[in-house]
Amino acid sequence: MVVDRIEVYLDGAGEPLAVLKEPPYRLKLDTRKVPDGEHILRVVTHFRGGGQEVREIPFTVNNYPEVLVVGLDEGGEVAGEVELRLAVGEPELPVEPVRFNPIWYAVASVVVLGSIWAYFALSPTAERIIAEVAPPAQEAPQEKASVQLAAEVDPALMEKGQNLYNAQCAACHGVNGQGIPPVMPALAGNANLRDAQMIINVTRNGRGAMPPVGAGFTEEELRAVATYIRNAWGNAFGPVD
Repeated sequence: MVVDRIEVYLDGAGEPLAVLKEPPYRLKLDTRKVPDGEHILRVVTHFRGGGQEVREIPFTVNNYPEVLVVGLDEGGEVAGEVELRLAVGEPELPVEPVRFNPIWYAVASVVVLGSIWAYFALSPTAERIIAEVAPPAQEAPQEKASVQLAAEVDPALMEKGQNLYNAQCAACHGVNGQGIPPVMPALAGNANLRDAQMIINVTRNGRGAMPPVGAGFTEEELRAVATYIRNAWGNAFGPVD
């Protein structure tokens, strides 16, 4: 069926608001000229050759100006003098975000960090926790072992191994060899370090949570690291051939 024209009526008016004869069929309805309240838009479509179709669309007009309040949230808690901003009939008015003084962020950070420091520095409970997780003190090596170490281990190789260890291994096993049990075992006082080949294999290939940190080491560097681990922090397992 071909549309002949479309007539648009508001409520029970006898005269149409508009008569649309050509597509696209469009109509601008200025609701500011319509009283607030309930209304019905009636659309009558007339077809060529006779016949029509009527559609009624109920709607509500509300052009009362709204009051926008900025500075007080619903249900919010306030104290002292509060400055509010009221906007009436300005729907395009941007709502200004609440601005916080950056000084309060700095003060809050200092308070939080200070509380954490005070807990660990002054709390007896924290001292007990630190004491429980601290690595056991290593017994001082016997004088005989020290003499043997000085005689058999190359000091230059030890120094080279220490530098490599601090750069590649200390982050997980600790500068003092205390480790991060149970993920990273302690190396200080570890009887398993008697096996020099095990140290070299694990350093080169990794094992468990440990990556292959020594994959790019030369044989001399592997010897240096293994020698240092076997003879530091009270260990006295001798040099690595």
